[in-house]
Amino acid sequence: MYQVFCRPFINYAVATFLFLSGFLTKIDNDNWISFYKKRIKRVLIPYLIWTVLYTLSSKNIGKLPNNLITAKAAAPLYYIFVYIQFVLLTPLMGKLAKSKFCHLGWLIAPVSVIVFKYYWLLTGTQLNSHINLIWVDSCLGWFTFYYLGLLLGNGIIKKEYSLKVLMIFYLVSILFQMAEGYGWLLLGEVNCGSQVKLSSYLTSSLFLLIIYSILQKGCEYRNSLIRVIGDYSFGIYLCHIMVLRYVTILNAVPYPINSAIVVLLSLFICYIGDRFCGGKVSKVIGFR
Repeated sequence: MYQVFCRPFINYAVATFLFLSGFLTKIDNDNWISFYKKRIKRVLIPYLIWTVLYTLSSKNIGKLPNNLITAKAAAPLYYIFVYIQFVLLTPLMGKLAKSKFCHLGWLIAPVSVIVFKYYWLLTGTQLNSHINLIWVDSCLGWFTFYYLGLLLGNGIIKKEYSLKVLMIFYLVSILFQMAEGYGWLLLGEVNCGSQVKLSSYLTSSLFLLIIYSILQKGCEYRNSLIRVIGDYSFGIYLCHIMVLRYVTILNAVPYPINSAIVVLLSLFICYIGDRFCGGKVSKVIGFR
């Protein structure tokens, strides 16, 4: 029930990360090889380092080869895996975005979640393990958000949205998400607050359009703490699960206080690591 009523308010997190990645990516590029090297190198080396660290922390070094291939060492590493897939697919997504079939892009994530998640949930059966692997480690379920970022960031969609109307629809969509989450709970799905379900897609898409509308107005957030957190956000993202693993007392702290403490502790670790290692090494490790 906690997931049913709380998760809808924070389920936009990964969607926002992928949206902004697409929003800041140009689909007209004369040197895709250079683009691949720059984007993938930036996240691949930290991915490898933190996969090793998380595997060591779990005291099961034998799982390292599997963790490297499947991004199973820790939840944040999976999304880096997803991001790399989107980087590789960007040229094709750009062609789709500029074609007369561009609307097909909106079907990829919803159809995928229906085929790979709703089917077995409603029938009570399990998909073939090989087919399920396509879903578990692929970017299919997140396609909408990176694609939306590409279209808006490259001016393929040029619309102005009423912030007031978007906020109303956003709040209504949260009710839909709670209702669907409760339905999943009744069907025995433990992860009923998942970010990957149809109502979550609706809520996250509306949230992203709100973000886009704010960006269009040229708003700048001047809070110094928020800016510092932004500077170290990659490192916070990579190490926060490690903080949760070792600072076990946080399990007794109620949400959202525990989340604020995790962010601040992770920020402190990244800040100290950055000062100790220096700028270049710090970026290689992924502290910032």
